[in-house]
Amino acid sequence: MFLKLLATILFTSVFFASCGEEFIGPPLEFADVELVVRGTYDGEPFVNNRAYDYNGARVRFSTWHFYVSDLSARLSLDETFALDDVEFIDLALFDGEPAALSGFTVNVGRAPVDTYSGFTFGLGVNSELNGSEPGDYGSNHPLGNPSLFDTNLEGYKFFELIGEVDFNLDGTYDEDIVFTIGFDANYNDGMESTSSLDILPEVTNQIEIDLDLFKLLNGNIQSIDFGVHTATTADPNDAIMTILLSNIGGALTVR
Repeated sequence: MFLKLLATILFTSVFFASCGEEFIGPPLEFADVELVVRGTYDGEPFVNNRAYDYNGARVRFSTWHFYVSDLSARLSLDETFALDDVEFIDLALFDGEPAALSGFTVNVGRAPVDTYSGFTFGLGVNSELNGSEPGDYGSNHPLGNPSLFDTNLEGYKFFELIGEVDFNLDGTYDEDIVFTIGFDANYNDGMESTSSLDILPEVTNQIEIDLDLFKLLNGNIQSIDFGVHTATTADPNDAIMTILLSNIGGALTVR
């Protein structure tokens, strides 16, 4: 009886061990992924404090930055691989064209080597993270900078653009431009590329985004008139916030 029981135990152990081996398979191979964001203005490289034409006026910008959240590589319609929770993108760092053409680069994590059907992300800070405060993070964390948090916006500054406008082209800048987007309701989680994305082994893979500031301000349907609006208000339904959010799709290219 003992031998029979022992044989049964050994057989069962071997059976489950072999079944376990059958489902383990080879380990996944991962590779680094970088996000490269380039700012442009009407197709030309965006350079900090360079003068640009805008509908009969001249503008220049000293600040242009924003957050991106929920970065994921899409495997299928219903399946994604999460890369990074949130990153801060600053496109006003560049004083010359070579740096502007290189773009702002940040590592967004590691992904399994595979072919993905696209890339998704949100513009701004998702509601969960927007409920936190800079003191919850270290100084090097994207959300750790107190100057990027505003209680009037009920959280973080999702997007900030600061500059000046010269209405009559006389070389004197007449008005300051201060555009800020915030509030949970204005988090845009629908940014997506459906182009195939290959994550290759033993290299740093790059996802590239181009964002055209002129198209963001001057969309096909809605445009910002600096003669009427030069600053946003602390209202989630602010007219400028609404225009910028509606124009983002036509201003942004993921490749």
